[in-house]
Amino acid sequence: MAYFSGQGRVYLAQRDPNGNPLALRWVGNVPDLKITLNVETMEHKESYSGQRLTDLQLIKGKDGEFSCTLEDLSSENLELSLYGVTSTVTAGTVSGEKLADGIVAGETRLLANQFVSGVVIKDSSGTPKTLPAAQYTVHANQGAITFSDLSTGGPYTQPFLVDYAYGAARRTAMFKSAMPELWLRFDGINTADANKPVIVDLYRVAINPTKDLSLIGDDLQKFELTGRVLADLGKSETGALGRFGRLIVQG
Repeated sequence: MAYFSGQGRVYLAQRDPNGNPLALRWVGNVPDLKITLNVETMEHKESYSGQRLTDLQLIKGKDGEFSCTLEDLSSENLELSLYGVTSTVTAGTVSGEKLADGIVAGETRLLANQFVSGVVIKDSSGTPKTLPAAQYTVHANQGAITFSDLSTGGPYTQPFLVDYAYGAARRTAMFKSAMPELWLRFDGINTADANKPVIVDLYRVAINPTKDLSLIGDDLQKFELTGRVLADLGKSETGALGRFGRLIVQG
């Protein structure tokens, strides 16, 4: 009898119209992967012995669940866990971005872009006045400006207009895509049995949105990817591959 202690790589792939996997994508380090199989049953109790004994159990349905812990906050992983769509922002410049009116000293206002530099702020008077850089603070990464002094050199006519440059970025918008259905492969080894290979395929998994995306903490942040293991009805019920998945070990 072989004991089992597993390690390995988890891959996800889009499925073609026939349910076969396309390009496999490694999701990064996964310290935990679990698969749970479920059956829905109906039980019948006899009514003649006086003990109401269960004399029949019928299987009404079969499905499964999986969960894995991801440590790689890549755009691709975030798209899955957030039902997101990622767009790429090319570095560029903005001229005359208008801030909302009514700014007072001490307030922080956001720009439309992040990773900014070369910020110049002018007012909206007929002969625009430039607000001295000493009278505001630029938070470059988040694309924000804190105004500390709106009196010196004034009066200033709002709204303020901002010129700046911004850096390249990737933005993942939440709940922008349908529930992903993917092929999952575990390409593993059994470290308790001479590192013999163990392969698991789940043909069709429906991904759930993440329940907990922790952003502040003392440890490396992780998030859980979970989903349902669905039947692939395109595969034969009596075939060697089954309709849900397979576990392969070296002969």
